[in-house]
Amino acid sequence: MSIATPPLQSHVLSRIGVPNSLPILRRAEACFERTGEYDSDARRPQQARRITSACMGVWRLRDLTDDAVLLVSELVTNAFQHGAGTTVRVRLYLTERYVCIEVRSGYVDGVEVKGAADVDESGRGLHLVSRVADDWSVTSDNAGLWCTLPLVRVGDPR
Repeated sequence: MSIATPPLQSHVLSRIGVPNSLPILRRAEACFERTGEYDSDARRPQQARRITSACMGVWRLRDLTDDAVLLVSELVTNAFQHGAGTTVRVRLYLTERYVCIEVRSGYVDGVEVKGAADVDESGRGLHLVSRVADDWSVTSDNAGLWCTLPLVRVGDPR
């Protein structure tokens, strides 16, 4: 696992497919190597949640922490279960209006929100993402998924 903060690039969000992208104020990135060992890879979503929580604290966005952590957890879990690459890369971008979460895991094919029965153990991840995130989609190069969380929700008293 590595954590890096690459230089800021305002065109990055439009390149991955986020509509109406704004200049990036802050950016954080974590990269997890896929080991192929169930126990090792199963710990990656928890690590990604801790990194996301810390990042949201540094950015003073504690009110968005729970939603951001849930989204990262679902996308990272999905990436390890269905992704094709040797690494899973998590990127968080902060703009003036939203936090963008991008998770890349190699080629993504046939992404869809599925319904899950009450007794099913899986199948709810993208449904949760579509409910919690303001917007979400596959990256423009089909290598991952992204979603956004608005900094101010409609109806917020701020």
